[in-house]
Amino acid sequence: MQLTEIYKRVSKRLVSLCCLLGLVISYQSLAADTESVQQKAMKKLSFLVGSWAGEGKSFDDEGNVSAYYDTEDVWYDVQESVLVIQARGFRDDKQFYGIHTIIYFDEKAGHYWYNPYTANGSRPFSCDLKEKAFLCFTGDKTFRLTFQRTESGQWNEFGERLKEGTWHKTFETLLDASK
Repeated sequence: MQLTEIYKRVSKRLVSLCCLLGLVISYQSLAADTESVQQKAMKKLSFLVGSWAGEGKSFDDEGNVSAYYDTEDVWYDVQESVLVIQARGFRDDKQFYGIHTIIYFDEKAGHYWYNPYTANGSRPFSCDLKEKAFLCFTGDKTFRLTFQRTESGQWNEFGERLKEGTWHKTFETLLDASK
């Protein structure tokens, strides 16, 4: 076999290899740009992700305050298209509530859905991201949840009930990163 013939064969293989490598790189860059609308919307809620723990307070209609200890574990699931929140509240070293929540973005409706599940079932909340606060309302708009981060980086969540045209807090948590 002549040197020219060997050179031609090697050249053809190198060209084929370069073309294949180019296709792989192009595919990877295309795949990186194919993030879904849901995934893009869910990334905006990344400020909620983490393990959180700290003090919570519940407020009754008479103005009485009851303290408790709250934990919130928050992570992405299903190719980062949903957010999962596992919340637990403790009083006197006993768990008095547990909530498993799924949050997702509904592209057709143009908003997020917050779906908390307890031993008693679930009720969906319609949510929007406003500046740095995630606001969720029940269907009749008489109860709302607000999720945000404080300037010092704490998790802040509170619930409010609409009564005679005024919002009244029913609970609030200020939690620190725990892990």
